[in-house]
Amino acid sequence: MVRRIRSQDVWLALVAVSSLVVLAVLPVLFGVGQDWGAAFASGDAAPAATVGTAVAVAWVFQLAMAVVAGVGSYGEVDNEAGMLTVRPPRDVAGGLLLTNAVGYALYLLVPFAAGFAGLAVGVGSPLPLVGGLAVVGVILASSMALGYPIGLALKGLVRRSAWLSRLKPVLGTVVVVAYFWVMFAGHLFTVVDAVRPVLARPPLAWLGDLALVTTPGAGASTVGAAGALGLSLLAVPIGTLATVRAATYAWDADRPRASERDETGGDGPGATGGSDGEPGSTRLSTALGVVCRRQGTLGVASTALVRAYRAPLQLVFVAAPLLFALPMVEGIVATGTVPPYAPWFAMLYGAWAAGVAFPLNLLGTQGATLPTLLTARADGRQVVHGHVVAAAVPLAPVTAVLAAAGAAASGRSTPEAAAIGGLALAVVAAGAVVAAGLGALFPRFEGIDVTGGRTATPPSKAAFALFSLLAAVAVTAVGVLADEVYRVLIHALLAEYLPFGSSLTVDGLATLATVAIPLLVVAVPAAYLLAVRRVDDYRIE
Repeated sequence: MVRRIRSQDVWLALVAVSSLVVLAVLPVLFGVGQDWGAAFASGDAAPAATVGTAVAVAWVFQLAMAVVAGVGSYGEVDNEAGMLTVRPPRDVAGGLLLTNAVGYALYLLVPFAAGFAGLAVGVGSPLPLVGGLAVVGVILASSMALGYPIGLALKGLVRRSAWLSRLKPVLGTVVVVAYFWVMFAGHLFTVVDAVRPVLARPPLAWLGDLALVTTPGAGASTVGAAGALGLSLLAVPIGTLATVRAATYAWDADRPRASERDETGGDGPGATGGSDGEPGSTRLSTALGVVCRRQGTLGVASTALVRAYRAPLQLVFVAAPLLFALPMVEGIVATGTVPPYAPWFAMLYGAWAAGVAFPLNLLGTQGATLPTLLTARADGRQVVHGHVVAAAVPLAPVTAVLAAAGAAASGRSTPEAAAIGGLALAVVAAGAVVAAGLGALFPRFEGIDVTGGRTATPPSKAAFALFSLLAAVAVTAVGVLADEVYRVLIHALLAEYLPFGSSLTVDGLATLATVAIPLLVVAVPAAYLLAVRRVDDYRIE
């Protein structure tokens, strides 16, 4: 794991950013712990209930992470056939359980150390650190021992079911969206309040007793602390045996064959082509055939969509900006009003997502199939058309509906909302074409580790930065010229944040947009011709 991360610059950057966030939170935890410690020292044991709830929440969260680790890529074996031949499953399963426990240890130890260090300072004694370290060990050991085999058992269940295998990307998306909705949209405390009665009763309440049993003045129960330790000691061997059984169940499963997926209504190999190279008569091919005039375009488009469905990690980079939309959605739900920038935000994200999803690295995402693509009968036009169709067909209508609905809900007239929806269709299609040109000019073939053993190939930094900039400028320019409300909003934003005391009038902003639009319009056919020529002339050395 360390060797993989050292070679991944994107992950190192994410780790660095995450470390800064953690460093910013640690003083807060220390200060809160110090206040609670001072309360205990003065004879006020009221903070004990809050500490118990926090510790119980940490155990539930770590249990959920253990389940996700087991059902996800951290429940996979590198070189599974060779490893399970050399070592028995019990050794491999035990090693993975221990590895995952050690991997999560730092996430628990650092925040708990900061909080209990503050508690020790507030109380005036180092004894609270003993209880803090003990509860970290108990949380980590018991939650991993119970959660990891549950995840492995779910993995085996999915592997044995063709229906669940088909739904796996959908289920994964639901879980990820729910996680970020709870964590980043302010719903965490609502969930905690809903389950507080369970957290306040044994055996979870005993974790709070264990955490505070060495803290003077906290009034923790020695019996409860002993119960937490005893259950943890009982859970570890039981969970280890369950891990071995669940791992054997998961790793010995026969994967659903493509023919089984087809029989249950999925898109099998025929989605991208049959044995003779012609597209299969699947529902996907039929739907795409409405907009694809040539068979090569149809094959490329259907292949891109099926690949994205069966390997959705490639779309992680597309979904990341949705985190910034959560506050807006939360505000809309809470107030019942739609901000005036909502339709243009929807248009910008739709155009950006259409480009990043497929065309922005149309060569790099091919992997081992790149030689086949370059030597196939499909020429550069069909390859570019196929990637643009794969991006625009699912995303353009959705973007148009969201933009039009946002415009209508934010007070625009019906003709204005319809015009914004029509612009969204054109902007998404144009964005996909421009992304194809940049992706062909700056391809990236090296993948990065997204999870334990899963890699994805994101667009190159140059293509990503240039396309993001062009998409933002294009949507802003279109919005400034087409929507007076948006023009005033952008002017107010620029007036506040322009550097060096610069100023810009509303008319000046409209003039800049008028100059930018023709240049952006010319960029679309230029990017198209560049992409076609690059694909036709590309050579593998």
